[in-house]
Amino acid sequence: MAKSKVTLTKIAKHAGVSITSVSRVVHSPHLTSRHTQERVNLAIEALGFNASILKPYNQFNPNQKILIIDNQLITDSLINKGIESKAKELGYKLLYLRFFYFSEQEIQQIISYTTDYHVDAILIINDAPYLQALQQYQHALPPIVLVNQFSLVFSCVYFDHLSNGYQATKYLVDQGHKRIAILLGDSNKEETNYLKQGYQQALIRVNIAISQDYIAHHCVNYSASYKVIKKLMTSALPPTAIICSDHINLSYADREKFVFDDKFDQAISAESAICGVIDQCLAMRIDIPSHLSLLQFIHHKGHKQYSPLNHICALYRPLFEMGEKAMMQLISILNCSSPSRSSSIIDVELVARNSTCKNDKI
Repeated sequence: MAKSKVTLTKIAKHAGVSITSVSRVVHSPHLTSRHTQERVNLAIEALGFNASILKPYNQFNPNQKILIIDNQLITDSLINKGIESKAKELGYKLLYLRFFYFSEQEIQQIISYTTDYHVDAILIINDAPYLQALQQYQHALPPIVLVNQFSLVFSCVYFDHLSNGYQATKYLVDQGHKRIAILLGDSNKEETNYLKQGYQQALIRVNIAISQDYIAHHCVNYSASYKVIKKLMTSALPPTAIICSDHINLSYADREKFVFDDKFDQAISAESAICGVIDQCLAMRIDIPSHLSLLQFIHHKGHKQYSPLNHICALYRPLFEMGEKAMMQLISILNCSSPSRSSSIIDVELVARNSTCKNDKI
C-alpha cells in the first residue's frame, strides 16, 4: 500500500497545534517558540517529511551570510582556511554546522537554520549520508556548492581522483619501477576507487601486470600503514615504490569504521598514515630511496615531513585554493554570473623530491 501524503493538516493534528503554527515552524521557524518547534519537528519525524509542503527559497535581501556544513574527519583544515580567507576578503560572515550522527529527518534543521539566520548560500564540505536525500529539498534551500566531492546534481569543487592516481603512478613508472604498491583509504568510497582506477590505468598503459597484493585499503592511520608496510616488504616480491594517498575525503562518521590502536592514531592527522610508513621503513632498516621509493599526497607545497626524512616526493593537492575556489564559485552563483549548477576541477602538481630514484634493477 502506498504511503499517504504528509500534509500540514496531518502534522498539526499529530502535534496538537494549529495548521498556522505548523506552517510557521516549516517556513518561518524564527517566528515560533522553541516548544512549538520541538512539537512540530517530532510530529514530522514520526510521520515522515514531505518536501512538497516547503515553499521555494526566496532571499530578497542578501545578508552576506554563508552556512558551512562541515563533515570533515580532520577539522579546521586548509579547506576551511581558504574559505575563511576569501570570505573575509569579500565581507561575508560564516556560520558553521557539524552533524556527527545525522538522520534524514534532521534535514529540516538545515532548512530551519537557513531561514532563522537568513543565510544566502550553503557550502558542504565532504560527503555525507544525507546528501542524496537533500536533493528533493533543493527548491527550499539557497544555492549549494559541494566542496571536495563531485556531484551531477549540485555545484561542486573537486579533485579528479582518477587523474591524480594516474599521474602519481606514471611518475614512478617513468623512473623504471614496475612493482608499485598503493596505500588507499576506504574501499567503499568513490574517491578511493577512482584513485585505484587511475593507478591501474597507468600500469596497464605500459603492460605492467596488476597485482592485488600491491593494493592496500583502509590505510588511513598510523598503525594500519605501519602493519601494511611490514607485510609488503617481507613478501616474496616486495615493491620497489609505494604511493601513500591521503584521506582528506573521510567524514566524521567514517571514524567508526577504523581501528585506532595508539595515541598517534587518536590524534589522527593528514600525515599520520605516511608517518606509519616511514617509521616501519626505519624499523626494518629499509633505505629510502635506494631500497624503496616513496611518494605521498600533500596539501601544503612547503610541507616537510618529520625527521629524519624532510622531503618526500609528492602530489600536491592544494586544499587552501580549493576552499578559495569554492567560495568564489558560490559568490558567482549568487551574482548570477555562473550557472546554478557548475563544477570546477582543482589542478594538482607533482613535486619531485629525493625520496624517489631511478630503478634499473628490475
